Amino acid sequence: MPPLTETHMPAIIDRIRPDFLWNKPHFTNLVTSRGGKTIHLSGLVSSSPDGELVGPNDLGAQMAFIYDTIRRSLALAGSTPANVVRQRVFIVGLQLDHRPVIMKAMMDFYGEDGSAASTCVGVEALLVEGAMVEIDVTAVVDE
Repeated sequence: MPPLTETHMPAIIDRIRPDFLWNKPHFTNLVTSRGGKTIHLSGLVSSSPDGELVGPNDLGAQMAFIYDTIRRSLALAGSTPANVVRQRVFIVGLQLDHRPVIMKAMMDFYGEDGSAASTCVGVEALLVEGAMVEIDVTAVVDE
């Protein structure tokens, strides 16, 4: 670890799973962070750089594409999924039977590195035709 200076602030992320909350494996209910640099990534849908929808009518494929795009975007800012402290997931026509697909996508993204505080909301529509899901994240890295 580099010595602490005025320009180097290590990011410390704590993932807390209180006994009184229903703790699920694909996200963490309470995440704290201090120090470091905060990265905000806007909501992403499963569209290619030319605007073509990837994975039409397939929630799992769209989520996998988005999480891959998030991973690549975070890398540009010196971050990984392990640094994500908050995510918001918006799903068109959310249904309880979507849960296994959502869990798999999140587990594939976060792996064993830990998970983020998460909110999953059902919405009527998104601004991209055919998009079934939009995800935004916040990450914290060493400064």
